[in-house]
Amino acid sequence: MPQSLKVLRRRIRSIGNTRQITRAMEMVSAAKLRQAQRALMEARPYARHLQILLGRLAPVAEVAGHPFFAPRSVKRASLVIFTSDRGLCGSYNTAIIRQAEGQLKEHRLGTLELVCVGRAGFDYFSKRNWPVAAKYADMAGRLDRKKSDAVADFICDRFLGGGTDEVYLLYNAFVSTADYRPTYEKFLDLDQSALMRNAPAEERVALDYIFEPGRERVFDRLVPAYLHSKIFITLAEALTSEHSARMLAMNNATKNCEDLTDSLTLSMNKARQSAITKDLIDIVGGAEALKK
Repeated sequence: MPQSLKVLRRRIRSIGNTRQITRAMEMVSAAKLRQAQRALMEARPYARHLQILLGRLAPVAEVAGHPFFAPRSVKRASLVIFTSDRGLCGSYNTAIIRQAEGQLKEHRLGTLELVCVGRAGFDYFSKRNWPVAAKYADMAGRLDRKKSDAVADFICDRFLGGGTDEVYLLYNAFVSTADYRPTYEKFLDLDQSALMRNAPAEERVALDYIFEPGRERVFDRLVPAYLHSKIFITLAEALTSEHSARMLAMNNATKNCEDLTDSLTLSMNKARQSAITKDLIDIVGGAEALKK
């Protein structure tokens, strides 16, 4: 029984140390979540209004024959998946990987390629020999404009160069601190119905724009700005959801440590009480034996 008490005390001490770690990680994730959420909320209005503006101008761009608006036959497609670089974030990556796997199986081999933003997705698919066109990792849980621009530039260059005919995004959209939603949406090519899908009714009114200095120069600035902002806001959604998922996972781990500590403490008290009772029985038995 003394050995059992010793083992129980060691386990309680070990779980206490684990609890301190998970609690610290929860607080760090909460701080990162606040920063990421603030950046996301500031970026959303700009991205939304830029998308609506481009949606209004889409018919003009189609007439002008802009390459991002011109219809083309689809032979190859790209799927950009946003996962985490590190673990300990619960089921954050599971739904993304499962849905990406489903998309890969639906397409003929060689007709759909992956662009992996985040190490988890790349590690999973590269080991299974799925086609990975590019990898962007080491985000360090921070929203970086240069890295999001690098992803956007690669996708645009690949589309314009004929390496892909369609681009889709797969990521976790941030809903609230306790909720995020796997989102699958088309990124390229552009069409008015998709751009104006979530626009309010008053924003759908057709307007007659005057282009200065000219349509080509306006679209040469506006379209890249939209494409870069779309990747940036998508990365912001994914990182905010990741910090939320990790904070909740560490909170659950901390609660589990507390529950396990309570259970082991109860077991230790019972074992100690049993040991004391056994010692008392031995003492009383010895005293009775001496009386005889």
